[in-house]
Amino acid sequence: VNSAAAAHFFLNLTESPKGKAARDYFARRGITPGTIRKFGLGYAADDWSDLWKRLRAKGFSTDVLDKSGLFKQGKEGPYDLFRNRIMFPIFDAMGRVVAFGGRVMDDSQPKYINSPENAVYTKGRHLYALNFAKKSKEGSLIIVEGYMDAIAMHQAGVDNAVAALGTALTSNQAQLARRYTENVTVGFDADASGQEATLRSLDILVSKGCHVTVLQIPDGKDPDEYIRRNGNDRF
Repeated sequence: VNSAAAAHFFLNLTESPKGKAARDYFARRGITPGTIRKFGLGYAADDWSDLWKRLRAKGFSTDVLDKSGLFKQGKEGPYDLFRNRIMFPIFDAMGRVVAFGGRVMDDSQPKYINSPENAVYTKGRHLYALNFAKKSKEGSLIIVEGYMDAIAMHQAGVDNAVAALGTALTSNQAQLARRYTENVTVGFDADASGQEATLRSLDILVSKGCHVTVLQIPDGKDPDEYIRRNGNDRF
C-alpha cells in the first residue's frame, strides 16, 4: 500500500497538471528533478479521496487501506489523510516505504503531518535517508532535524546525512545509527528547541557508544537554508 501510494504521489508531482504548484515549490527550494526521483518526493492532491480512489482501483481491500494510516474515517466514509501537501516517503534502512510526511506549501498549520503508527511503522525507530547514508564512504553519519535538511545535504554531495524525523532523537534511533557507525555529528537547528534537542541527543548517543561532534552553522541557519544562500562548497 505504501509503495503504491508513494508512486501515486510521485506521478501527481511529476506528470499531473495538479502538481504544478508543488513543482514550483521544489524549484524555489532549489530541489532538482534528479533529487525528486532519488527521494521519491510527491504531491497529495487537494482532493478528499484522490488516493483512496486510486488504491481501490488498484485492487487493495478496504480492510488493508483502513489499517494503512493513510486515511481517516468520516461521516461519509473514509477520506485521505494527506491533502494539498508535498509528500516525503519515509523509508526504512532497507529502502522500503513505511510511512509519509506531508508539508504545506504556505504558512497554514499544521505545517507537517505524519503517518500514524501502524503495523509497519513505529515512530522513533527510523532515520530518514539512512537507506542512502548507510552506503556512504564517509564512515560517519550527520543527524539533522528535517527532511529538507537531509535532502539538501545529499544534493550538495554530503551523502551521509540522515534526519531524526522532526522528533528529538530517541534511544532507538541512536541504536540504529550505532549499528552503522560509531562516529556521529549532530546538526540540529540553532534555535532554542534545536539546541535543547542537541544536548539531549549527545547523552543518548554517547550512552550507545558513539563518538559525537556538533555541527554549528553560522548565522543560526539550518543546513537547507545555509546551502541555498551560500552554495555547496561553503557548506
